[in-house]
Amino acid sequence: MENTESKFEISIIMPTYNRSILLEYTFRALLVQKLNRDQFEVIVADDGSSDNTCEVIDKYRDKLNIKYVFQEDKGYRPGSARNRAIKIAEGRLCLFMDSGILLNTDALEKHIQFHRESEPRVAALGYIYGFDHEGEAEVKLKHMINPDDPAGSIQEIAKYEMYLDLRDQHYTRYNDQIHTLPAPWIYFWTGHVSVKRTHLIEVGMFDEKYDGRWGVEDNDLGFRLYQSGVSIHLLREANSIHYPHSSQKTEKEKQGLENCRYFHSKFLTVETGIFLQHYGQDGHVDINYLCMQALNNIS
Repeated sequence: MENTESKFEISIIMPTYNRSILLEYTFRALLVQKLNRDQFEVIVADDGSSDNTCEVIDKYRDKLNIKYVFQEDKGYRPGSARNRAIKIAEGRLCLFMDSGILLNTDALEKHIQFHRESEPRVAALGYIYGFDHEGEAEVKLKHMINPDDPAGSIQEIAKYEMYLDLRDQHYTRYNDQIHTLPAPWIYFWTGHVSVKRTHLIEVGMFDEKYDGRWGVEDNDLGFRLYQSGVSIHLLREANSIHYPHSSQKTEKEKQGLENCRYFHSKFLTVETGIFLQHYGQDGHVDINYLCMQALNNIS
């Protein structure tokens, strides 16, 4: 695999598709990171954009260490886009992040510190405020966000329970100790998560058979990392904002269910079966509790 030397502490990997405005907001938040810019790179993995994404990237090339990889638009292919980025990454860590995620000013430092101080095989889930809102809640959220002041924006947004991370009720239920659960990979969303590059390569990176449909490719990667002995942790103090944007929620859930069937067919475990049975309900159903019950009954 290319570029095995770690030139940077961390490589930020962002897939994008016709999200130039969100991409610029993300860049603006990265400009105020406390981490020295010589210690991180940003790899934009373009899934076939036809907007002014390249112009936005060019605008920030002298401000951030940016690499750009492009693949032809053949439908939704974030897995293969991310894999292209992993292959050219020169960071010891890879931080997966969606375009439109605004990192708090100390988030990169928090990820690096966590990996330095933890056991060798870990992944860290960052906290995401404001994910998946529509209507008045979305309008209110947009008014509270300043991409040039992510820390101040997060401080304001955190006052409202409705904008907590969608997984927060599960995190709280288990005192944030998700690494002790039988299925922590259900929380492994690549909107904001860090993993050592060597571990990604070791497990084969993203399964590109998910390409063409939305969803579950990140859970699949999390599952394989977990199987390989990587402990999946919540890193609540590395927080961020999800800038609201339009989403085809119904269609995504339909595609996600199809991908979830493929996911279970690959591994055929009790846990993947429960995940499939309750797919799309995980905000309301405690899948880890069901997994613990099922595994206890087997034993």
